[in-house]
Amino acid sequence: MNLTSARILIVGGETLAGAALEAEARRRGLQASTLSADATADWTDVATIEAAINEARPDMAFVVAGESGGIALNRAHPARLLESNLRVVLNVIGTAARLRVPRLLYLASSCCYPREAAQPLAIDSLMTGPFEPTNAAYSAAKLAGMLECEAVRQEHGLAYFAAIPSTLYGPEDHFDPEHAHVASALLVRMHEAKMQKTPSLSVWGTGTPRRDFLFSRDLADACLFLAENYKESGPINVGPDDDLSIKEVAEAIREVIGYEGALEFDTSKPDGVPLKRLDCSPLRGMGWAPQISFSDGLRETYQTILNR
Repeated sequence: MNLTSARILIVGGETLAGAALEAEARRRGLQASTLSADATADWTDVATIEAAINEARPDMAFVVAGESGGIALNRAHPARLLESNLRVVLNVIGTAARLRVPRLLYLASSCCYPREAAQPLAIDSLMTGPFEPTNAAYSAAKLAGMLECEAVRQEHGLAYFAAIPSTLYGPEDHFDPEHAHVASALLVRMHEAKMQKTPSLSVWGTGTPRRDFLFSRDLADACLFLAENYKESGPINVGPDDDLSIKEVAEAIREVIGYEGALEFDTSKPDGVPLKRLDCSPLRGMGWAPQISFSDGLRETYQTILNR
């Protein structure tokens, strides 16, 4: 598909991924419209969803919607997260299929992989074991989105597929402590600690879990690349080729911000999966790789916080 002449619909423009995708589409001069959770009562209003799709008449839909957050939010509101994301699956992807939107990319989550899956996480590991308990409800809903894409492809012959991103961060984040991704949340908290001259900052867990981090603009670029080039039916991973411990992330953020206080790791709080790194060799084989280093991405994200 050539996106230059395509009509694009971004579902979930209020999310970190959606805002980054919209910005990149605009930068390239693509014909893109958006649909948000607020406009659809968190994806419950099927009539509004149907009207928006009919008005946009998209050749390509990017479904990057659904509430998400860190370990604390997943522990406090598992039902809310599951329900929000299942509504996206049923009411957005289902409606798109009924209206015969020809091509759709659904943004899933690396939480869909089993807790004990071999690293790096390869697509073949999906559904081979139980989820990480701290986010099982959210993970089940995101997995349902991947299965829905496969089911639509099988039943309706439409080119629907899922992309699985690594841990996201970027200037489009809302920097809400409840919903922010780990790097963004630490940036905000450490900035506030610096401004208030707080002598120490508490970080959840031991600091040893390792994650691979993907800058939001790189994710947007990957989504547009996949829309034009991905011909397979199953999901595909999107991420870098390295990972960092949470302690290393906190130290990198400390350097960017210039925070001089101590970092105290609260071992009474859960760590989540010890290691989560995606196998992105299929995407590398297609010729795509991220362009923004973690340190550069942090600096750009922090500048957004300073400019607020």
